[in-house]
Order: sequence, then structure tokens, then C-alpha cells
Amino acid sequence: MKFSLIISTRGRTAELITLFRSLRDQTLQDFEVILADQNDDDRVVELLRTADTGISITRIPSSNGLSRGRNDCLALATGEIIGFPDDDCAYVPYLLEQVAAFFAQHAEFGFLSGRSFADDGGDSVSRHAKHASEIKKFTIHSQCIEFALFMRRSALGATRFDEAMGVGAPTPWHSDEGPDLLLRLMAKGEHGYYDPRFAVWHPRPVTRYDARDIDRTFRYACGNGYFYRKHGYPAWYFAKQMVRTSCGVVLALMKLKPKKAQLYIARLRGRWKGWNAPMPDAAASPIALEPRGLSR
Repeated sequence: MKFSLIISTRGRTAELITLFRSLRDQTLQDFEVILADQNDDDRVVELLRTADTGISITRIPSSNGLSRGRNDCLALATGEIIGFPDDDCAYVPYLLEQVAAFFAQHAEFGFLSGRSFADDGGDSVSRHAKHASEIKKFTIHSQCIEFALFMRRSALGATRFDEAMGVGAPTPWHSDEGPDLLLRLMAKGEHGYYDPRFAVWHPRPVTRYDARDIDRTFRYACGNGYFYRKHGYPAWYFAKQMVRTSCGVVLALMKLKPKKAQLYIARLRGRWKGWNAPMPDAAASPIALEPRGLSR
């Protein structure tokens, strides 16, 4: 069972080497690596020329945007199973072998999602569900992290990431491109499974509560609110998320942590902005069309 591992990268080199070495050490070696290089310089070209990665890598130049890079790479993918590792994560040595076994044993599922873990073994990115189960609309945020996501190419078909969503998008909607893709696949009749035993290492983000963190939190929250509105989540569900975040503001202020409160406020502002954004015309949206040619 061949894998196509699709990576968008910008601004990283040492982290890429860590990822490539983790792929070199996989117990299953039937995979291709397709790398969307979104840098404005030749750092990746130089890295691939000089570093002993031990694996074959196809590099393509790509415009900015995580979703754009993934879509460009998908045009070249030939594997039966598609994976989307981040450029700063690492696979445990037996991961691909275990994923292949899962798909061989479970023809009813078109995609599989695992969890992230940090050096201490705990969640590194978001809070993941503790127990394995089928992925559902109202639990998807605890069941989906893109760099631990694998799917059958046959299940993906012509569906692609929404390039208006994700880090680097030309909109404020800088998150939730993975859950968005999965819900669109589920609307086509595909089923997915979440199992925390399929784990991918990722460094735990360090929050400094500075202007950069606040801006990133705002943009991620914009994407989150946009996602809720785009997929028809009820107003009570959105309100529930807003109330929980508001409680975070109050608690932070009670603990005399004004910078943390500012972060929660940015999350509230971003979700509200995304929830109230005009929705795209589905008939005019490019997200589910056949793959376009690569941009050079």
C-alpha cells in the first residue's frame, strides 16, 4: 500500500531534516514525498542538495498558503493513501505500517485521524479525544489534526482543501481547513475514524502572550468561527463556545493575568468575525473542482 506524503513548507530547514529522518526510519518504505516549497529564497533547494535525507523527495514551487501548497502537491500524488505531515512534526517509526494495516482491515473508512503528542507524551496541539470512535460533526475538533490525518485517495477524489482557509490564506480564516475538508467528504458519504493510538510528534507551541500571539490567535479564531457558520452549526453551539471563552477572560482577570485575558478576547473577536462573514457561493467555489495545473 503506497503512501503519498504531502508537505507545505515555509521558513523552516532544521525541522524539515527531523521530519525527513523520521520518514527514513519508517518500517514501511513504500511512500513518496511531495514538498510544496513556499519560501522566497533557496533554503529548501540548498537543503535538498546538501542534506543526506535518505529518502526521495519531489520539490515543487508553490504560492503562499498551506492549503494551496497541499492542493498543488495533490495534483502529483500517486499513492493509495495520502498523508499531510507538518514541516515541523515527526512520525514514529511504525506509524505508516500501522496506518496501512488499519486501511487494509477497515474498508468502511475513507480516512483516519490520530493525535499529536509532545516530548512529555501529552497533547501538543489542541485537546484530543481520549477514546477511539467514528468522527462526527460535533466532536470533530477533538478528533482531527491535519498532520496526523490519512485518507484514501479514492475517498478524496476531486475534493480539495479550501484555499480560503488555513495558515497563509489570503483571508483571515487561518484555521480549520482540515475539519472543513473532512465534513465535505462526510457529506459525500465517506466515513472517518479517530484513534489516539496513531500519534505524531509535534513540538508544543510556546505562548508568550505578545502581539504576535494575539494576532495569530485572532486569525485562527476567525477561521474557527467561519468554519462553524460555513457548515451550519446551530447558534446555540456557537454561543456555547463563546461562553466558554468568555469564562476564560474572567478567570484570567481574576488571576491577575491581563495578557492571557487579551488572548481570550482576541479569540472572542475572531470567532465573531468568522461567524458573521459572508458565505461563499457554493456553485462558484473552486474547492471541489478537478485539480488545476501547478502554478510556477
